[in-house]
Amino acid sequence: MLIIYHANGEIMLKKKLLKKAAVIGMMATMITGCSQEVQTTHVDGLNSLGKIEVVSREEESGTRNAFAEKTGILDETTGKDKATDQSIVADSNETAYEKTAEDKNAIAYVSSGVELDDNKVKTVTIYGNDLTRSFYLAYKGELNDVEDDFVRYISTQGQEVVSEKYTAVAKPGSFLSDKAGGEIKIGGSTSATPLVKELADKYMEINPNAKITVTETDSGNGLTGAMEGTYDIGMSSRELKSYENELLTKVEIAKDEVHVIVNKENPIERISIEQLGEIYTGKLTEWAQLNGKAEDK
Repeated sequence: MLIIYHANGEIMLKKKLLKKAAVIGMMATMITGCSQEVQTTHVDGLNSLGKIEVVSREEESGTRNAFAEKTGILDETTGKDKATDQSIVADSNETAYEKTAEDKNAIAYVSSGVELDDNKVKTVTIYGNDLTRSFYLAYKGELNDVEDDFVRYISTQGQEVVSEKYTAVAKPGSFLSDKAGGEIKIGGSTSATPLVKELADKYMEINPNAKITVTETDSGNGLTGAMEGTYDIGMSSRELKSYENELLTKVEIAKDEVHVIVNKENPIERISIEQLGEIYTGKLTEWAQLNGKAEDK
């Protein structure tokens, strides 16, 4: 009986020790996993760069609004972002691209539809959030025959054109134009303009009775123009504000991704949403300050 008792006690003790070891091992794995998920960023060559030259967009830009919202620097009360007043303001995607191509310390954001020269700039990988936004056409009241025909084309066959550079919002479908005649004046977002121009050209090949003019301004002016009657249809690359939604009908035509770009000489390859927010609000002013920052893997 005594021997059996000790044997059982030994077995019970072993079970307890094994259970304890398993718990310790699990804790060690969890700790190791956490340490693997958070590492310190160090990019060779980053310390040799100087002051960060922040390139932003004009206040009414839909791209600027979408970027500010995604990076958390949009003031919900005022509807404006908290971008540093030291930033360079570009009036279009092309201007933002050109300034980045000229300055090795520059950083900017542009629509994915912009053609980039890999020998001058590069796209930086973003982690922590996506920078996807929608392109909208917006109009007041009812569409006339030719306007309705054009919008139907975009929502069906035109999605094939959309998918060449952007993300389609619907499966391409068959389209039969009713050949309605008339002129359509469209204005607004600089980011949406190249796509809408291409869609307009393709549509006018199908319906030669239509005449469509597309004017590049910005999202704010495009929506205001649609409300005031300057444009038959406004283009926007940002979400409509509450009063705009009340006065206008919007149609989503595509999804676009805002790309963050830097000069080709900049060694950085990836950056977080939080770091972008700190750069654009002026909390980070030197490229070297990004070294030593925590990075989520």
